[in-house]
Amino acid sequence: MFFIGFISSDPSLCQTFGELLSQSEGDLQHVLFDSVEEALGAWREALPPLIFWDAQKAPVTETLAMAFVSRLSAGKPEPLLLVLGDTPQAVEQWGVAEAFTRPLRLGFLLSRLQFYQRQYQQVSDGTVSLGLWLFKARARQLIHKETGESVKLTDKEASLLDYLWEATAPAPRDALLAAIWGYDSRIDTHTLETHIYRLRRKLMGEKDDGNDVFLTEQGGYQINPAWRKG
Repeated sequence: MFFIGFISSDPSLCQTFGELLSQSEGDLQHVLFDSVEEALGAWREALPPLIFWDAQKAPVTETLAMAFVSRLSAGKPEPLLLVLGDTPQAVEQWGVAEAFTRPLRLGFLLSRLQFYQRQYQQVSDGTVSLGLWLFKARARQLIHKETGESVKLTDKEASLLDYLWEATAPAPRDALLAAIWGYDSRIDTHTLETHIYRLRRKLMGEKDDGNDVFLTEQGGYQINPAWRKG
């Protein structure tokens, strides 16, 4: 069972969304809230793994946006957030998995929800040793073994690093785009390369000692075996 927190005051969207999920495969369940404030009241103890927020029909003040971000940050692991409409700056800085615009094609939305469900369920719930870091995929977090420094990863960075950790051979670019972003292999994008670069910076900082965390071989990426030894 995969639970979705759905926040919107649009009656038509709420009804159609509920009907869509009831007819879908994959055990998708949702709980509906008219506002972010109502959702925060219900989420005092725990957060759903995925939240779909209609920011246009359930707008927030700056203060409420900060409270929303604070609650999302307290989740262990932090939930995935999908936003329909313009995203407030505070929420955007926290991190949005995907943004949508109206008119919303519900069939496309359903396919994206199912994609995130698969991605969430495939991510490891354990902790692995990666060089000088401990990597907690589900918590989307790196912890330095010596200093205790904690580095937050985006959901895509964590999923990408987890995928490469589990891979036993170099992962082709097309396979990574499909697994992490759901992209068609024909799409020309630098998204993957950008995320590899950002992960390198978080894991290695500014240093370039020839011991790269990622190796590029056979047209794909893999984690350097030296980093797996911890």
